[in-house]
Parts: sequence; structure tokens; C-alpha cells
Amino acid sequence: MTTPPVDIRTRTLRKVMWRFLPLLGLCYFALYLDRLNVSVAALTMNAELGITPAIYGLVAGIFFWTYSLFEIPSNYIVSRVGVRVWVSRIIVSWGLVTMATAAAQGEISLMLLRLLLGIAEAGFSPAMLFFVACWFPPAQRAAAISLMVIAVPLSGFGTPISAHIMTGMDGLLGLAGWRWMFLVTGLPPVILGFVFYLVIRNRPADVGFLDPDEKAWLTSELARESAGLGGHAAHPFRRGVLNPRVAVLVVVYILFAFSLFGYQFFIPQILSQFGLDTNAIGWVAALPPVLAVVPMVWWSRHSDRTQERIRHFAAAAATASVGFLAAGLLIDQPVLAIAGFCVAGVGLYCCIPIQLSIPSTFLAGSALAAGLATINGLGNIGGYIGPQVTGLIREATGDFTLAVLVLGVSILCSSVLALVLDARIRRSEAATRREAVLDAP
Repeated sequence: MTTPPVDIRTRTLRKVMWRFLPLLGLCYFALYLDRLNVSVAALTMNAELGITPAIYGLVAGIFFWTYSLFEIPSNYIVSRVGVRVWVSRIIVSWGLVTMATAAAQGEISLMLLRLLLGIAEAGFSPAMLFFVACWFPPAQRAAAISLMVIAVPLSGFGTPISAHIMTGMDGLLGLAGWRWMFLVTGLPPVILGFVFYLVIRNRPADVGFLDPDEKAWLTSELARESAGLGGHAAHPFRRGVLNPRVAVLVVVYILFAFSLFGYQFFIPQILSQFGLDTNAIGWVAALPPVLAVVPMVWWSRHSDRTQERIRHFAAAAATASVGFLAAGLLIDQPVLAIAGFCVAGVGLYCCIPIQLSIPSTFLAGSALAAGLATINGLGNIGGYIGPQVTGLIREATGDFTLAVLVLGVSILCSSVLALVLDARIRRSEAATRREAVLDAP
């Protein structure tokens, strides 16, 4: 098959990117702001509600119980009704639950609201990745994902925003600042959900912004990928759930999520031990994710150019491990510890788009939706364990030194396991090529 003219490829993908990716990125920003704003609220909320570090770890991580449980069913619905309708519902739902969190009266009601937030958010990230797979050919997929999830590190700016809402609105109409923070940050997703429904379309055939030749090229390119992976008929939903590589990637993601969310949910409290006030904590906590923006995009594009995913993930995870281990060992020297957290942040956020693009290298169609949901859903069990273990260690030892070191070890194990998977895949592919040579006439 001849290579399509470069101008068709370029102008088609440029149109698709500008039409969809800014909105998807804005939705990701709102997602992480509403998922993690509890970490900022904890600076004053914990004392008001009588929440200990161990209980806070449970409050932060319990979100992932229902998130993981409902991830696969949610994405099964996506594979049936499409991204447009179902994700619009998801976005509006999590915004309403975030606003409702302002009414929490104690640890029980707060836990129930976090469980409800997990149900509301379940399916969002895998659905977004499935959407990218429906619109971008494999060679451009990691770059597209990185441009979409660039909002994840940029959501670091949400920390100072939340902190300023807490301090600036504290006492207004008799409400504590952390309650106002939940009310204010929960409103934008409610609006975004309706915008999402108006803008998003499920497939190229549904849009009018592409010229006929552009639409034909994109449709044929995506169909060619499906045929190369055996076609959608050969990839039923259950294949994505039961695939052995998916099972290994679940463990890789559990170890990664352990470190990512253990860090994200506790970094404001870690920084508070350095004597910073609430607003300063917000800005310093924003440093690691914001510094990761450029490296994340560059690393994703490098992965696209080389068409290699797993080793890129392993290298980024190893970088995060070095940062955590340095921060843990230097926790009594604030400037050096913060520098370590910055290195860890760069590694963590560089992992995200690479890890998210791996399943589309061996799955397609409904199986891809299932594989993404399985990895993201079961893998986020680590999102519960990480904050819970971090809180327990903090309560048992009185500081965060050991907890940060454990985060470093977990992400290092994720890197090693990814390399083991890569080695097995390469051996399997080499054996297949040898058999093909021997069977050739």
C-alpha cells in the first residue's frame, strides 16, 4: 500500500488535534484537580473533622475501591454507546459529587463521598484513550496522548488555586475555606460535561470539519491498523480482559500508581513539615508537575519516533525512583528534598503517556477498550494502597522519611517488571521470526 501524501496526513491530524485535544486536556485538568483537591483540603479539614494521618490515607485512597470496581463495566458501556454520551455523563457526575463533598461532616460521610466520586469518575481515562485510538494512527498516538494528558502535570497549578480559594474564602457565609474549595472546583466539570457533548464525535464519519479526502485517508488508515491487528472481529471485549500482557501491565500499573498517588495525596502535608504556609505549599507542590511538562512531551515524541514504548516507560520510572530515594534520604534538608521531588515528578509524569499507549500496540477495537479499562481499573488498586501505606507509615514513625523511600522502591519495581515484560516480548517475537524463516519455501 502506498504512503499517503504528507500534506493529507499533516492537515488531517492537525485538524483533529485542534478540534478535540484542547477540550480533552481541559477535562483532564478538571479531573485531577477534583480528584486531588482533598490533599490541599487536608491541611485544615483534617483538624476540623478529627482525621488522623492513617484515616486520611484511607479517605484519599478509598476513592479507588469503587473506581476500580466500576472501570470495566463503564468501558463496556463506552464500547456500546460511544465516548460522546457516556463521558459527558461521567464529567457532570464527578463535578456534582465534588461540590457535594463540601457538606462532609466527618470521616464516614467523607469516605462515602469519596466512594461516590470513584463511581462517577470510573471509565473516564480509558474512554479517552479509546477515543484517541479511534482518531489517531499508531505512529502519532503517544504524541496525541501526551498533548492530551499534558493537563495532568499542568493540574499542578490546581494546587495553588485550591490553596488560594481556601485561604481567600475562609469564613465567607460562615463556611470553612476547604468547603468553598470543593464547591468552586466542582462547578467547572458540570459545565464541561455539556460542552463535551456538543463538541465530541465518536468516529471520523460523524464529523463535518474534515474534507472528504481527509476523512477517507483517516478512515482507511485506522482500518488498516485494525486489519494488521487481526480486525475488530478477532478482538472481542473479553480478549482485552484476559490477555496475558494485560495481566502483567496491571501489576506494573499497581506499583506505579502506588508511588504516584502516595506522593500526590501527601505532598502538601510533607511540605507543611518544612514550615511553609498554605499558599506557599500550593506553589511549591506545583513545581514537580509543571517542570515535567516539557520532558513529558519530548519523551512521548521520542517514543513515537522510535516506535518503542516499554523501555521508555521503564527509563522514566527509574528516574522517578532516583528522585524519591534522594528526597527520602535528604528529607531533613528541605531544598534538596524538594529537588528530589522535582526529579521524581518528571519521571512520574513522563511515565503516564507512554504507559497509556502500550495496550494499543497489541489490541484493537472493543478489546482495546477492555484492556485499557482492566489496566486502569485494577492497576489503580495501587492508588488505594499507596496513600494508605503512606499514612500508616507517617503515623507510626512520626515523619515521612520511610514513606518516601517506600514510594521510591515501588516505582523501581515497576520499572524492573516492565523490562522483564519487554525481554519476554522480544524473545517471543524473535522465536516467531525464526519459525517463519524455517517454514518459508
